Amino acid sequence: MVTLVAVSLIIFSVTEFLPGDAASILLGQQATPSNLENLRHKMGLDRGAHVRYLDWVVGWPEREGAVFKSTDGGSTWQPVGTETITPITRTSFVTEKAGWAISEKRIYNTEDGGARWNQQFRSKNKLNAIAFMDELNGLAIGEAGIVYRTEEGGVQSEVQGQVLCAGSVCDEEILSTWTPVETGIETALTDIAFADAAHLWIAGEDGVVLRSTDGGASWDMTDTGVDATLLAISFDTVDKGVAVGEGGTILVTDDGGRTWRQSATSASSRLNGIDFAADGTTWAVGDNGAMLRSRDGGVSWTQLVFGTPLTSALQAIAFNGAAGVAAGVDGTILTTTDNGGSWARQEILEVGQDEDDNQPAPTTRPLNDLAMNVNESGEITMWTSSDDNVWEWGLLGGDLGISPRSGVSISMMIKRNLPNSAILAVAAFLVAVPTSLAAGVWVGVHPDTKLDRILSQGSLLTISLPEFVTGVLLILIFSATLDWFPSSSIMLPGESVWDRPGILVLPILTVTGALFAYIMRMARSNVIEVMNSDYVRAAILKGLPMHRVVIRHVLPNAMLPTITVIANNVGWMFGGLIIVESVFAYPGVGRLLLMAIDTRDVRLLQSTALVIASVYAFSNLAADMAYGVLNPRLRLA
Repeated sequence: MVTLVAVSLIIFSVTEFLPGDAASILLGQQATPSNLENLRHKMGLDRGAHVRYLDWVVGWPEREGAVFKSTDGGSTWQPVGTETITPITRTSFVTEKAGWAISEKRIYNTEDGGARWNQQFRSKNKLNAIAFMDELNGLAIGEAGIVYRTEEGGVQSEVQGQVLCAGSVCDEEILSTWTPVETGIETALTDIAFADAAHLWIAGEDGVVLRSTDGGASWDMTDTGVDATLLAISFDTVDKGVAVGEGGTILVTDDGGRTWRQSATSASSRLNGIDFAADGTTWAVGDNGAMLRSRDGGVSWTQLVFGTPLTSALQAIAFNGAAGVAAGVDGTILTTTDNGGSWARQEILEVGQDEDDNQPAPTTRPLNDLAMNVNESGEITMWTSSDDNVWEWGLLGGDLGISPRSGVSISMMIKRNLPNSAILAVAAFLVAVPTSLAAGVWVGVHPDTKLDRILSQGSLLTISLPEFVTGVLLILIFSATLDWFPSSSIMLPGESVWDRPGILVLPILTVTGALFAYIMRMARSNVIEVMNSDYVRAAILKGLPMHRVVIRHVLPNAMLPTITVIANNVGWMFGGLIIVESVFAYPGVGRLLLMAIDTRDVRLLQSTALVIASVYAFSNLAADMAYGVLNPRLRLA
């Protein structure tokens, strides 16, 4: 274990520090500042080296997010691409294609319904909410009372820049039009409400409500009479609005937010979302599956009771006309098309990450936000986002992370290629070890014979030839000239080695050549040494048959040092497979390592190097244990 820790530290240090900035190397000429920042975050390069090492080996808490989209009123949902620096938390859509989102301190926009996102702006503080009235007028709010405003959709429309894309994230040289607005407070702000382009409201901690009548250019704070955190705010008209928050707080206004009064029917649990339906009814959702309805503008409320009670928190609710949707922390989705007269439960199906279990199953992700749009044809588009802290296991949990180059799980890549390398190594081992031991023992018992000289000189030649030379010679002889075996070991997707076993022959012969020579020469040397020992000579002088002398006296003593050589060569053989797999295009771990070097994929390089080093370490450990079992002197010690 100590050896593996030391090896992992060496591999991590070499691959992390010697090449330089891994993100810059990986992106090459596509490295723009925003693009580079995105990749550095995905690779964890914005954290300390000790944190990255612990993340790789043990694991680390990560924020995991997803955005789902429905184009049929919430019946079916599909994930949309959001490879942003951090998971998207809140969204705002004004058409079925034009939308904005926040992710920690960043603002993104999309022009294709969420398939691809462009970063517009980065704030100094964490952002909590974003809302747009139309395609131009928008507001973003966050911690420490920050408010950002735009009247141009976030960017200058006349500025055209070069777009560079990596995955679903694009970086564009654009000029942001998000400008800070002074509010005079430093309280965290939580939600935004629009009545029209001029009338806006903001809710926040300590019962704070800000009001603007000039499109967000200036703000007035109103006295709500409460100190609870307000989590959601919504207005039906420029006069009538409701705000809800912690402790079941419900605030109502009918004068545009100048004055607020508490509802006589306060909820017993925290309320997280609020909105108005087309018929004027007010809907609120909260913890413990609470869903409240008011028909008098929020003065009095009744709680809905479902046939199957909801027990987990509902986080958000949104209406657009008579259509509405609510979302909860356990993946719950409720939809309505009649102003909340009836609600239907829907499911968001996700395909499992495990390749052995790739059947769609209902998601249990915590859904935190909702956005809706109804176009002129009456088609309803919905979006919901999830943002959760999860523990991402490292090596100890069998998770090697995600390749920043391909976006594929490294564990899955190694799991797919490792059996191929194991088959090649085991086959070469089974061919080389018995034959080399038999040859080494024979020439050791019969030294200086013609066969001994041939094998000894031939083994020197085999050892001196690199694997790539041996491989090319075998290809020229057995493939190009005799056409007995294929020159490459390329396999089609879904194809197994056993479907075409002929592709193994030349790689096995290449690996076996050097392995046979090493083991044969060691076995020969040990047998000759034991044959010259006094107890073997005494056994021969006593008249014991030679085969009995060899089996009872020579082999047990001559094989002990050979075991160590064999075990060491197992590790060497796995390392040697890198060249052999490259020569024959064999899909194993060695070729995966070369691909990582060629594509500058540091994460894949670290993992494949560690796998090969682990095989070497465990083979040496197995040799030491076997040596201790077979050697009586060590066993007694």
